[in-house]
Amino acid sequence: MIAISRTSGVDTWRQRRFDVICAGEVLWSATVGDTPTSPVTPGAPLGLRPGGGALNAAVALSQRGLRVGLAAALGDDAHGRALVARVRAAGIDAGGVTLSSERANLVFVDAAGDAARVVPFRAEDEPPFAVPAGWAADVLLLSGLSPALAPAASRCKAARAARRAGSLVVVDVNARRRAWAGYDPRAIQAVLREADVVRCSTEDLAGLGIDEAKARAAMRPEATLVLTHGAGPARALGPFGEVVVSPREVRRQAAGGAGDVFTAALCAELARRGDPGSDRPSLWDRALRRGHEAALERLSAAR
Repeated sequence: MIAISRTSGVDTWRQRRFDVICAGEVLWSATVGDTPTSPVTPGAPLGLRPGGGALNAAVALSQRGLRVGLAAALGDDAHGRALVARVRAAGIDAGGVTLSSERANLVFVDAAGDAARVVPFRAEDEPPFAVPAGWAADVLLLSGLSPALAPAASRCKAARAARRAGSLVVVDVNARRRAWAGYDPRAIQAVLREADVVRCSTEDLAGLGIDEAKARAAMRPEATLVLTHGAGPARALGPFGEVVVSPREVRRQAAGGAGDVFTAALCAELARRGDPGSDRPSLWDRALRRGHEAALERLSAAR
């Protein structure tokens, strides 16, 4: 059973239909300076920014005009309630957000060195979430893989229920090297096995300590792997073969959430187009181009 102290205050029993349900990580990022990549100087202010893969994707989808629901577990404190308010203000249904005394709402960004790094809490500190039973969507996006048993189990449960209801399940790996240090990467296999689409970067694979072949082997044969490599080409690999799309413009500077809006663009195409069968190569060519465009917009806005 999932122990939740109370709900966010939104009715969860009603039947609701969405284009995309985003589920997983939602939190405040605590950064020193104006941006996650700002130089650290004495006296620099501590900034709080709403983020996490599920929330970043949900906001991007809502801005595209899609109907979006969010499922996540937040801390039952002022920070958690403020996040729920931000979610609602963005036009996202927060009926799947729960507040629990077991959840911490802050993750610290270490900006020392050439690139910002996320310093996560222990994996065991992440409580499981639940997608409300009355919710349905064309696409379920599970953002972030956790090495801890309870969150991984909640992702598997949500994926199985969504697939039974006819939804496409997209898993955005978002694997942080520090979070997975000391954990067996085989813990991801059950989640990947439930996915119709797995989106990961070469950095994600390095964090998990696996390669492309092992990731593909953990998936069902009919599923699609979308692999990105920084500012390089994106690849979609599945029963249809391989589709490779390069960005029209290369921006190598960092921007928080660029990968999340890339994933959101993929989900938007899947929600609108569904599974067109023999048209899959065309679908993935279009989806990868939309992903690159969304990431470039995010990078341009961060300048």
